[in-house]
Amino acid sequence: MPAAAKTPSKRKSDKRDTPVMRQYYALKAAYPHAILFFRLGDFYEIFEEDAKIAAPVMGVVLTQRGGMPMCGVPYHSYINYLRKLIAAGHKVAIAEQLEDPSKTKGIVKRGVTRVVTPGTLVEDELLHGSATNYLVALEVDTVGWGLACVEVSTGEFWATQALNDHNHLRLCSALAKLDPAELLAPARALEELRLKHFIKPGTAVSDWKRTSCETQIPAGWSKPSVWRNRQLALKAALTARSYIESTQTHLKETLTPEYRDSQPEMQLNETAIRTLELVDSAEGGRKHTLWGVLDRTETPMGSRKMKSWILHPSTELPEIERRLQCVEELVEKDDARDVLKTILDDISDLERVINRMATRSASPRDLAALRDSLLQIHGLENWLADGRFLSGLGSVAENVKEIEGPVKKTQQLLDRALVDTPPAKLSDGGLFREGYDKTLDELRSVKTNSRQILKELEERERAQSGISTLRIGYNSVFGYYIEISKANSAKAPDRYTRKQTLTNAERYITPELKEIEVTVLGAEDKFLRLEADLFEDLRDKILAAGASVRRFAAIVAELDVLRALADVAVHHGYVKPRVDLSHEFTVEEGRHPVVESALPAGSFVPNSVALNGAQTQTLILTGPNMGGKSVYLRQNGLIAIMAQMGSFVPAKNARIGMVDKILTRIGSQDQLARGESTFMVEMKETSHILKAATSRSLILLDEVGRGTSTYDGISIAWSVIEYLNRLELTEEDSEDSDVRGPRTIFATHYFELTELADLLTGVKNISVEAREWTNAEGRTEVVFLHKISEGSADRSFGIHVAELAGLPEECLKRAQDILHGLENEARTAPSPGQGTSRSPMVPQQDLPLFEDDPVLRDLRMIDADKLTPIEALQKISEWKKTL
Repeated sequence: MPAAAKTPSKRKSDKRDTPVMRQYYALKAAYPHAILFFRLGDFYEIFEEDAKIAAPVMGVVLTQRGGMPMCGVPYHSYINYLRKLIAAGHKVAIAEQLEDPSKTKGIVKRGVTRVVTPGTLVEDELLHGSATNYLVALEVDTVGWGLACVEVSTGEFWATQALNDHNHLRLCSALAKLDPAELLAPARALEELRLKHFIKPGTAVSDWKRTSCETQIPAGWSKPSVWRNRQLALKAALTARSYIESTQTHLKETLTPEYRDSQPEMQLNETAIRTLELVDSAEGGRKHTLWGVLDRTETPMGSRKMKSWILHPSTELPEIERRLQCVEELVEKDDARDVLKTILDDISDLERVINRMATRSASPRDLAALRDSLLQIHGLENWLADGRFLSGLGSVAENVKEIEGPVKKTQQLLDRALVDTPPAKLSDGGLFREGYDKTLDELRSVKTNSRQILKELEERERAQSGISTLRIGYNSVFGYYIEISKANSAKAPDRYTRKQTLTNAERYITPELKEIEVTVLGAEDKFLRLEADLFEDLRDKILAAGASVRRFAAIVAELDVLRALADVAVHHGYVKPRVDLSHEFTVEEGRHPVVESALPAGSFVPNSVALNGAQTQTLILTGPNMGGKSVYLRQNGLIAIMAQMGSFVPAKNARIGMVDKILTRIGSQDQLARGESTFMVEMKETSHILKAATSRSLILLDEVGRGTSTYDGISIAWSVIEYLNRLELTEEDSEDSDVRGPRTIFATHYFELTELADLLTGVKNISVEAREWTNAEGRTEVVFLHKISEGSADRSFGIHVAELAGLPEECLKRAQDILHGLENEARTAPSPGQGTSRSPMVPQQDLPLFEDDPVLRDLRMIDADKLTPIEALQKISEWKKTL
């Protein structure tokens, strides 16, 4: 439980020393770091400092009573206000009335039933159906780190660890993929992670400490020997479990994590996830992302699984081949895909439904959704049998058979228990079918018969009194009554006892009506209490079969993803890639899946790539602005991810040698809040790439060195290419002696770098084609062909792009003059006796590129009389290359 805070020692008025406020202060002391929602009747009231914080966030009026700040929200619509507080990063403790106020003498007992935090949400209203909401706990020490991940709304719980990850590269990749809503870690580790920028801005963080420092493995956790040998993962899992138990007071289901080895998946850091726009676009949202293109799933579970596969591409060849085979079978069977789509369309979010039961937040309609969803196991069995699938989907059929018994038994129980259309709330009554419980049926009969009894009594009283307008009514304060208008009140029989006087009527009670009231209301109360008990009993029975239901949900989610991938492949003309353990990266007529989907059909220009880490290790890509260099870089990264997640790819043909990491440096970005310029961010990303690269990595670099002066930039870019070309490989990196380094595509506007193709083995030049022509008005036009060809480009057409962007004509004309001057006139420094007049074709100010020309400097320093003819020829050759 949270550490206690001191109750305020001074109170401004006696109103703060009432029994109710003493109760409030006691609860607030137990949850000092959360805003306390204190239930009073039909409202959640918020007091003092909590009210000052919450009122402006929720958009409600801050009032005062006896000098005490306060505000409140209706309990039946509190979710809308809770959402705003959680989005602002606050934690909220919900204090409920634990007794019925109408049946309690004195103060009603209250207690905190749940603490709502950003990482422990379970309500559908606070969650996006297809999004994950992870709580992550970290343990960091000198030998490595341990990480535990929990998705409270679905029950996902696992832990992992890594030793000797001194630069935290794998930790950075893990946090980037999980994108936690809330992070628990020791204060020192949190500070270190912030300094290393591993924690995204806006993430809720907490220095949470377990109540016990012990690392004893709880009873019920599977494979104790696994945890004993992985102490960092165990500590992180225990921290997460402790935190959840402190916030979810009704969580009865034991939290049992699994240990996951983080090795068999492609590493993607935050930069790669962001620049490749895998699940979130630069504009925000997922519309123009790989997730947005591939996600044709029918269930929220499938959508979340699709996102997970995108962020965690496999590096296990048998698993990749299994997924590709399943997709291939579905691609070839249109009818089977359509039938499966119909089955999946009738399945609800089973993961979150079953977990709401575990957290005691499930509604009657959740039970009905579970009943109707589990019924689809019959259709799924028939679909798998009729399809006569091979080993890929055939293995899914075997998994369904293993859980068939418990799932069907649970579905039959729900079908026997629940009415066809359950009420929205349990308190509304009428959840269970007749015949499910004998006692409940008897109470229901009393309720049903009472209506007829009251109707007969009303007719009898009208006849005996002669008052035709007499009626029998009911309200929650006075119970049942006989109402007579004022005009007829003199006719009321002596046996009527006045109960209430209204403006236009009198209300009475009789011994007979009182007896009916006791019977009916007693039956109503007993009926609702018995339904609540039966609901709890049914919930416990369902949770007993929870493991089978979760396995069924996992099977459904995977089938949903496979069907969606097949559907996308057919719709967009994707092909099955060949994935193997070679170092080949060959894509024939590849396309960018996101850009292609946004363009008219057939308008995207496909391009090929061929890398093998040996004869072709680095491709230096040059060409005009707006020619498509960035698209080319990204599309090859996306094709690698798609292939290893088990998807068909947008290409005519593709062979992907296993990629262990995708490392990117694409686009410019500063982080001014962290004190980092655009160039510093660029250099940090480049540094990470050089440290993390292996022979199996795919490296995508765009304009390295552009954030500084020309000579600095060229020097850095040149050295980066050399470093990657001569990367020292370990035996683990490659068993192929021909492999020189990671497969690399290097896009640049530094045409000087194209000389590396003549100097380094494995470096080749490619370029984006463009055509220049003169229109009828005599103006030069440029057509970007977006086609990649061998060889280097000679121009960037930057001035043409500036014209398209709308720069003033005078500015464009001067830029053209400067360009011609730079291209056609060699700048030389004037002799002391010469004037300083310049040609109008030459820039009016010195440009950094020519402040210290290396050839001129070499000429000034050389002693021509001491050169041999051969040395002179060598010098001329060097100068020619430099120029």
